[in-house]
Amino acid sequence: MAIARDKVQDMYQSGAKHYDFTTILFRLIGLRMSAYRSQAIRNLALQRGDTVIELGCGTGLNFPVLMEQIGTEGRLIGVDLAPGMLGIAQKRVDRFQWNNVELIQSDIVAYDFPVLANGVLATGLFGYIPEYDHLIKTISRSLVAGGRLSILDGKQPENLPSWLFRIVLKLGGPFGYTPEYFKVRPWESVRRYFEKTSFETMYGGMIYILSGTAK
Repeated sequence: MAIARDKVQDMYQSGAKHYDFTTILFRLIGLRMSAYRSQAIRNLALQRGDTVIELGCGTGLNFPVLMEQIGTEGRLIGVDLAPGMLGIAQKRVDRFQWNNVELIQSDIVAYDFPVLANGVLATGLFGYIPEYDHLIKTISRSLVAGGRLSILDGKQPENLPSWLFRIVLKLGGPFGYTPEYFKVRPWESVRRYFEKTSFETMYGGMIYILSGTAK
């Protein structure tokens, strides 16, 4: 059973100050999240001047790489449920003096896409969203023809030692990483609503990068 949305918001709100540090701890057990994030962004095939929406943008860890792709001519919209995460993201935006970034606090499923985007990025959120099929369908209609969706997330591992998976769950416990989180299958929905899909796994099959092109 998925964690209630208000509980997800509370977890990320209370853990916002420590979120970036937690991602550093994951490196100690071989989770190369920065590399995975960069690959997921490359799969968007963004160009300078493009509009990209990041769902579950958190503290803005992906913003520097996204900004490298779209440049100052583009537009970046970051959406997150937790105001505390967005507060840290705003500090990152202010530090780099990005004038083309808009941050929106919203439930991802209820988010009203304001523009047709060239790309949508979603990192670490589908295990919280039981209605993910509806969300992926909405995303497919919110992209320009040929626009790309890229998802970086986790699933039940096939080749990861059980003790290592338990460490991942322990480190991610404050953010709701439970065995149930890793059981959703959004790739089936992406294949239904998108074309030219790709699906890569790493870290013993626990991490996946999934992408598709809007029809």
